[in-house]
Parts: sequence; structure tokens; C-alpha cells
Amino acid sequence: MGLKRRSHLRVRWLSICVLFALLAGATSPAVAESNRIRNASFTQLSFVANIETVGVVLSGSSLPRNAELMYRRAGETNWRAGHPLVRIKDGRLVGSLFGLAPSTAYEVKVSDGTEEILGSVTTQPDELQFTPSSVIHVNAAALPGGDGSAAAPFQTIQEGVNRAGPGAQVLVADGVYRESITFPASGTAGNWIQVKAQGGGAVLDGSEILAKDVWNPYEGRSRVWFAKIGPEIRYLARDQKRFYNYDDLPGLMNSRGHGGVEMREGWFYDASTSRLYIRSINDPSASTWNVPRLNHAFNVDGRDWIWIEGFEMRYYGANASGCGVCTVNASHVVIRKNRIHNMQLGVYVNWTGGEDRGNDTRIEYNEIYDPPVNEWAWKAVKGSSMEGTAIVLRGHIGAIVRNNDIRQYFNGIYTGSSAALQNPAVAFDADIYNNRIRLVSDDGLEPEGACVNHRFRNNTVDAMLVGISLAPVTYGPVWVMRSTFTNFSGTSIKWDFNSDGHALIYHNTSWTNVSGLNAMSMLRPAHNVTMRNNVFQGNGYAFEEPFSGSTGQDWDYNNWYTTRASPHFKWENVNYATIADLCRGARLECNGHENPPVLNNPLGGNFTLSPGSPNIDRGVRIPGINDDFSGGAPDIGAFETAFGVPPTDTPPPASATPPAPASTVTPVPTLTPPVVLGIQRADVSPTSADVVRFTVSFSKSVRGVDAADFGLAVSGVSEAAVTDVTGMDGLYMVTVRTGKGSGTIRLDVVDNDSIADMSGVPLGGVGLGNGNFTGGEAYTIDHSIPAVLTAVFFSNGKNDGWVLESQETSNRGGSMNASAQTFRLGDDGRNSQYRVLLDFSTGSLPDNAVVKQVILMIQLQGVTGTNPFDTHGYIWIDIRQGAFGSFGPFAIGALQVSDFQAPASANSVGTIQNNSVGNWYWSVLDAKAFPYINLKGATQFRLGFLLDDNNNKKEDYLSFFSGDFSGMIDRPTLLVEYYVP
Repeated sequence: MGLKRRSHLRVRWLSICVLFALLAGATSPAVAESNRIRNASFTQLSFVANIETVGVVLSGSSLPRNAELMYRRAGETNWRAGHPLVRIKDGRLVGSLFGLAPSTAYEVKVSDGTEEILGSVTTQPDELQFTPSSVIHVNAAALPGGDGSAAAPFQTIQEGVNRAGPGAQVLVADGVYRESITFPASGTAGNWIQVKAQGGGAVLDGSEILAKDVWNPYEGRSRVWFAKIGPEIRYLARDQKRFYNYDDLPGLMNSRGHGGVEMREGWFYDASTSRLYIRSINDPSASTWNVPRLNHAFNVDGRDWIWIEGFEMRYYGANASGCGVCTVNASHVVIRKNRIHNMQLGVYVNWTGGEDRGNDTRIEYNEIYDPPVNEWAWKAVKGSSMEGTAIVLRGHIGAIVRNNDIRQYFNGIYTGSSAALQNPAVAFDADIYNNRIRLVSDDGLEPEGACVNHRFRNNTVDAMLVGISLAPVTYGPVWVMRSTFTNFSGTSIKWDFNSDGHALIYHNTSWTNVSGLNAMSMLRPAHNVTMRNNVFQGNGYAFEEPFSGSTGQDWDYNNWYTTRASPHFKWENVNYATIADLCRGARLECNGHENPPVLNNPLGGNFTLSPGSPNIDRGVRIPGINDDFSGGAPDIGAFETAFGVPPTDTPPPASATPPAPASTVTPVPTLTPPVVLGIQRADVSPTSADVVRFTVSFSKSVRGVDAADFGLAVSGVSEAAVTDVTGMDGLYMVTVRTGKGSGTIRLDVVDNDSIADMSGVPLGGVGLGNGNFTGGEAYTIDHSIPAVLTAVFFSNGKNDGWVLESQETSNRGGSMNASAQTFRLGDDGRNSQYRVLLDFSTGSLPDNAVVKQVILMIQLQGVTGTNPFDTHGYIWIDIRQGAFGSFGPFAIGALQVSDFQAPASANSVGTIQNNSVGNWYWSVLDAKAFPYINLKGATQFRLGFLLDDNNNKKEDYLSFFSGDFSGMIDRPTLLVEYYVP
């Protein structure tokens, strides 16, 4: 029976509508434009606003190597100094502001002593606020056929998501949900589609548990068993822990893992026999084996304003990219408070192009783990398919990753792209802070690629091979600040692959107790690194560079301590006995020292400074970084103390005296006032809707926008009114009640000086009315238009399936399959054509329904041989009112071999092209199909490729999920849009 819902939900499998794209672009993080005050080389100042930080980018021509960065809260008089901007390879000046307050407006100024430019920006709120406009309930224990209400919840999360529009919350009760969630629609600005666990026990599980009796001993080999399990897997868990994956079957038989490392237990899948082989010390029937059948728990593909919170996600990995939450080209996504475990990737953010895509992702308060990967030998995993990563950031602009707990992964947090090392648009501006990362086999933090404005700060990284890997950074700046890298077994900082982007390493503490291990090691030359106020402690060299070629290094005011006998340093393959020798020979660390750092209790995990530490008040002041220090100067290391006592050994030389605070800069007295750029319709017109929405765009970020700032110009309509105003920065959404009657409604801005920019400059300047705007788009309101509804139907598995041609040129059916969970379109090894019959019970439509639009959708399961879309053309669609298998007065609804050639009510009523979205293919049918939508029974469709075969005598076909597939939401779907006159 069809399920009726509003027509706007048809965007589930179609392209994102223009409004969503407009909002995503208009509200992307990099929006703030500048006020030019001189005709010079500074042309544009733009920002990426985060919670406590702001990325700053200055564009222009012939820009200097550095520029002064100043900032102040809106309304303040005095300017504060930020860290100077640095020039990156593409000529722009880039930097960051730190220590900002959430939800606060700031003015920003950049100057090089000659040119000057101003801008304004508002930071994001600490906690996002969302009040759902509707709640859709889901409960795995519910009865089938629910409607999403609290009394009759849906059984699956996907059912709820399918019916969710902007502002909806899909509230999921405790239970186990064995499904993979995709998002057919986007939210809108501030109106997320939120999928939220109601309690603490909503579990997404991508696996099946093998039966105890499936295992067969392998003859002639002790401790080896096999089971035939069906489709290939790329992950296996035994008793809730990942099981080691051998490279090949001989490796399993001989206990040899990747790299020739002895591995006593593990598995291998033989695709030729569908057998899962395991080597196990114990009888496998005594254990629980989770075999993944799904790949992603949540897949956010090209959708915006999505919020995922509170779930446990586990055992996904039918393919190598198994992950908890995977996003591609998705903007304004929130992933928070989830427990993600036992899969290759925890969270994966990707971007493949488009300036308004892949922006503004927030990943916070998640727990991500995959034991016992950290217990396996590094060589047995490195370079294999098991190199998993907890969080991967490869989006476009703006990412916040904070307060996550990551453990027992091969890598912790990866940012950038090894495939796009010189592309600064990948992962542009990322704020990674307050994360706890531990028990990691390889790199705790791993920026790789351009990595423009990646801020790693206040992170705790413990028990890993490498603290942070810069291998390579090609643009930067990469900021590494106030973090601890402790109990490492490789190196605190890894330098490799000729990293030459700006790296700014300030106020970190690195400590290891491994015998003979360097405090820091360089694998290859590195360039353009500034290090200040860091603590490094090890037992080998303080640092070692056993080659030559590093340039642009500026290291000073750091504490390098080693228990190693002299020499303590190796730089450019030259040994230096002491730090004084290093200063004289290499001009490094002339204000640094190598005394014991005197940490409180490093063996117990306390890496703060003791009162007697020589690092107290010994650092150098860095504007915009350590302005809030206590005492006479900043402390060296990750933690600032309140002791404020002088160092216990020789005080630093006079050159280490902090510079005087920056003088107050007189603000520029004249600022350009904001103006209205335009007012556009956000919904369709003409319309009979009770409410419509307008988008209002301002030239810059403004505040004080409310309903009193708008007026309505109406004709033929009464009782229309502004009911709601939402938005931020320079884009607002205004909701208007359309009232009674038919006519037109236009939204105007009425300037009463209540709207102002973040500096307090009113709309249009001081004075009433000078910011008025009356040139916006109008709606045509026609309340006589009947309401349009959409009914959703799923193919009837009893009557659908595939029919195969009897021989290549017969054009008649020869065999069929009505029970498979997939159907085939293409040809077989004899060049016979596959055709498909779909059956939809459309009789639930009203008898007087007038059909307005019909959309047919099928979901791809896989490809065999050559993709027929490359060789066979497009898929054609025939329609039959009733059943194709009709003979005289007898209508045989079940699949018949003769359905291959049976007459249709209308031929070629639509085509399916190779233009899928999330593996969904669709066709908007021609109007000539509308009369044959059966209002009293079944409507059937027949599908086939334009060319019946490609004459290669090989199987070349696509497999699509059929009406027999276990997951209803993946079955062929028919959307009928209609109205009742």
C-alpha cells in the first residue's frame, strides 16, 4: 500500500535543489569580505570562523612575506596584536586568530606598514542550538507499517530519514539496527535533518554473526578452519576484536603476515571459492564472529545540514572503506557523541569539487576505537589494507574536530590528501583541538598535503609511534600548539618527503622513556619551520638530522634534554656536544637550553612543570599565542603555570627579553555601511502554500534583524504577515504567512537603523530609510490550486524479477527469476538480453487522483563484466496498466517468461541515463505514462537496455535490488505526485 507524503520529499534521490545550493554557498565559512581603505595591493580579506579561532586569508598582488594582524571585539577601542600572517606558495597571506570567545563579533585589520585592510567576522557558537519542527520516531521493536508517530514508530532508521525534511528530528529508540543509512534530502540553514539516539543503546550494526556450526577443519593443517560465507568481506571480528587479515592463503597456512612477520592467528577470504579461512589457536565454534555485510553506517553523499548524534556504530566493512560516518561533498554536517568501533575508518570527510560543497564539518565528543590493532607488529600492518584511521579530513573549507577520544587505531587524525599534495583547496582551514589520542600504532596526528591553516592545539597524544607526522606539508601554515606527545616509540615529530610548507610549533611537551630513543628525529630534510617554547625529552640525541639540506629553520627558546652522553645534537650530519656548540655552528637554539625540564610526574602521566622547573618564565612572548602568560614571561612547554618564579639555573640572555606590548592603533573612523544585496524566493511560485519563505542577502555580516525590519507589498491577498526570521552573518530566511485570497506578495526591508554590522554601523548608514529595499522577487499566490501530494510505492517482490531472452535474436523470453534479491539488466554470455518487470500496487491512490509527475527509481547493487551504460546505451521503460501477463480476460500478475515480449500500454515512457546519485538511478516519466497509472490495481513497468547486447559473448550486466530484497527502502521505488480536484 502506498505511503502518502508531501511532494517536496521527492528530492530524496534527485539533485539538490537550487535553494539548498544557494544557502550552502552563502553560509559557507569563508564569507566575510573586506573594506578596502587604500588603492593598493591588498584586495580581499576573508575569514573562516570557528568557535575559538578564525582563519584569516589576505588576497592581492605582490604581497609581502609577512603582515601584521590586529583584532578587537566589536565595540572595543583598542586593537590587539595577533600572530603575523605568512605568505604561502600561491601568493596569499594566511594566518589565524586564537583565544577568541564563541558567538562574538570581531574586527580584524591587516597592515604591512604601508597598506591596510579591514574586515569583520563572528565566531561560531560553542554548542549549536537546534529545536526540531517535527519529530519522526523509530523503534526496532515496533510493528511493521508504522507512520513515524510516537504511537506507531517506523522499524528502520532509513524509513524515518526518508520522510525527514529540513528541521525534522529522527528520534531513534534503543535497539539494534542492521542497516546502512543514506540521506535522500538536505536540511536548510539552521534547520538540520537530525538523526539522534533517544537513549544510550541505539546500535547500528553492519554485520551478521556466523552460526557455530559453519566451521570445517582444513584437512592436513592443524588450527586452520574454513566456512563458506558468500560475498567478499574486508573486515572480520572475533569476540568483539578485530582479527588479523593475511595477505594471501599461503601466508595464513604458514603463519606469515604482511612483511613476512609471524602472525599466529588471522583470516583470509578466497573470492574464487567464497570461503573464509581462519587460523586460530582455539576452536572457532567457541567464539562469536562478526562478518560485515554493510560498508557504511551513515553515508552523507552531496547532502547538507545533516546532524548525527548518540549512536553506537560497529562492524562495518564489506569493502575496504568500511566506516561509521562517510561524507562526500556534504556541507554543514554535525557528527557528535557517537561510539564508533570495529571498522577501518571512524569518520571520513571527502570532497571532489565545487566551491559550495564539502564545507563546515563539526566532529565532536565521539569515541572511536578498533582493538587490538595497536598490539600487532607495525611491520605486519604498515602498507597493508589494515592501515585504518580514526578520523580523515579531506573536505573543502572549514572543519572542527574537538573533544574526541581515539584509541587503538593504526592512525589517529589525518588531514589533507596524499593524492593532492599541491592543492590548497583540499581541507582548507581545520581546527583540531582538545582530542585525546592514545595507543596508536603509527601517527597520532598526520597533516599531509597543502594543509593551509591546520591548527593542532591542546591535543593529548600518548603511547604511539609518532606524535605528529609532517610528511610532507607543502603550503601550511600548520600550527602545532599546547599539545603533549608522550611515551612515543618512534619520534615526537616526524619530518619526511621534503616538507617545505610553513610549520609553526609552539608550546608543546614531548617526552619518552624508551632507552636510546631520540627526542626528535628527521627522516629527510625539512624547511620553513619555526619552533618556540617547546620541551623535548629523550634518551638518544636531543634531535638528529643525519643528512644535509634543511633550510629556513628558525628554532629557539626550546628546552632540549637528553640523558645521552655527549654529543647531544646532530644537525646537517654534524655532531654538536652542547647547545652552545649548536648555536655557534648551526645558529640554532641560541636562547634555548638543555637542562632537565623537571616535570611533575611524567611516569604517572603528569607533564606539567614542577615549581622548580627551569622552564618557568623562560619562554619568549609570541603575539596572539601566549598573551595570557603568568609571571614575568611565558613558560616553556604545553602548560602555563601560576608559579611565576625565575628559572633555577642561569637566566636567559638579554636577547630573550619579551618585546614590549604592541601600542594602541588608532581605528579607522569611516566604515562602509551594510546594504541589502537582494531578496529572493526560497520556494516555488505560483503556490497555494499557507507559508512561503524569502532569502535576504546583506553585503556583510549584520545583527539586529527581526520581523519589525520587514514589510509586505501585497495585491489581492489579505491577512498576510511575517511570522519568523532566522539566519546569521549576511544571510537570513524570512517566513511569511500567505493569508487569504489570491494575488502577489513581495517582501521589503524597512530601514529603522536597528540592523547594523558588527562594528555598529547601521544599514545604509545613520538615518532612517536610507537602507530600504523594495526590489525583491514576489510570489504569485493562488489558493485555488489544489494541494499536491506524493505517494510512495515499493515494487512487489512476488511479481517482479528478470526475464532472459531465449537466444540472441529471438526477441522472446526463455527463462526468468522472480525470487532473487537482485535483477539484471544487460546481456549474458550467449548475447541474450535481460529485461526486468517491476510491479507496483498503485490501487491505493484516490479514484479521482490527477497524476502530475511520476518518478521511477532503482538502486544499483553491482556490475558484472563491462558496464552496459558504456556499451548498451540507456535503459528504456515501458508501462502497462495492470499486468503484462494478461491473456484475454485473465490478468496474470506473477512474472511470466512471455512478459519479455508482451504488449505494453505505452512504450518508451522514460529513460534511465548513467547519472546516479548514491547508486540510485531514476527516470522522470513522460506525461504519456500518466493515464496508465492504475488507480484500481497494479501498474507494471518493463525495463531493458537500448542495445540488446554488445556481441562479446561475455556476461555484461548491472544488478539492481529487487522487490525481494530484505531492506524495503532499497527496493525499486515509484513516486507518484498527484492532486485530488
